[in-house]
Amino acid sequence: MDQAAPTGNVRRSRFWLYTPFVLLLLLAIAWSVAWFVIRNRTAEALDGWLAAEARAGREWTCADRSIVGYPFRIEVICNALDFKRGAVTASFGRTEAVAQVYQPRRIITEVAGPLKVTDGTVTVQGSWDLLQASVNASQTGLQRVSIAANAPKVTVTGLPAGEVTGSGKRLELHVRPNPSRAAEQARDVAASVTEARIPLLDAFIGGAEPTNLNADVTVTQADGFKGGTIADEMELWRKAGGKLDILMLSATKGTRQIETKGELRLDEQHRPAGQINVAAAGLDGLLGNLTGGRLGGNLLGMLLGQNPRANAAQPNAKPQLASLPPLRLENGFLAMGPFVIPNVRLLPLY
Repeated sequence: MDQAAPTGNVRRSRFWLYTPFVLLLLLAIAWSVAWFVIRNRTAEALDGWLAAEARAGREWTCADRSIVGYPFRIEVICNALDFKRGAVTASFGRTEAVAQVYQPRRIITEVAGPLKVTDGTVTVQGSWDLLQASVNASQTGLQRVSIAANAPKVTVTGLPAGEVTGSGKRLELHVRPNPSRAAEQARDVAASVTEARIPLLDAFIGGAEPTNLNADVTVTQADGFKGGTIADEMELWRKAGGKLDILMLSATKGTRQIETKGELRLDEQHRPAGQINVAAAGLDGLLGNLTGGRLGGNLLGMLLGQNPRANAAQPNAKPQLASLPPLRLENGFLAMGPFVIPNVRLLPLY
């Protein structure tokens, strides 16, 4: 007849049976405690950052702030976000910033519109269907900021040239410090807008087709926003010797194309100055506008490959990019090679 199993063995077997569940419960409790500790430290860090910004003259207001995201994320939510420094104010809609607990230096932000930025003279208003931004940082500082917006719309008022409006299907913007030009406080900027509709550009170039824009530039002396008006900020940048290195700036509008490279800055009269190299196609109408329909416009059109007879023979052929003589921006005039383009005056930007 079989003997009964010892009681001690039965108890030990049951202990090991429940051990994984006990350990899992303890792990969940420990993780929960850790998350709430991280949440509290995040709140303290935000309060400290806001206080430091206020001491520097930058006032941020996060309406109805909440910190959620348990168990694996930290989400900071502001039902409205406002900014003020000096004469400049900015306001956004609901703003939500999210970071994974295990990757705290990568922050994804979703911002609702509308946007309004003003310095009391110039006002920028914007809206979009969806705007997301990401911030990547390391122990050494900021690495990259990226912004993507669907269906962006913008209106700028208060400019000397009048109101400027624009819209597009999608906007992308990427900014990063240039590691090889740290002494110049340089920032690399890559931007693109697909199917942009800009009435001012339509009137200048002609045609109602949407425009695809791409830019790859480097801005020097970009050491941060000082809090003055737009004119003040531009003047500080000019006096610091700031310049815009255009690695590539391109636009495609129907059969019209243009690509530019070069360097721009501001002169003492606050006008654009510098030199750019241009390759273009399909811009004979623009050249005619610039030259007032003079013979020079036709000659420049032929330089760009805009031969009327060739276009008539091949109406569906896509014009090829052709290089122009270098364009110089000097003393408020625009010169192509040795010739000053008539009817064009470069006005002060501020």
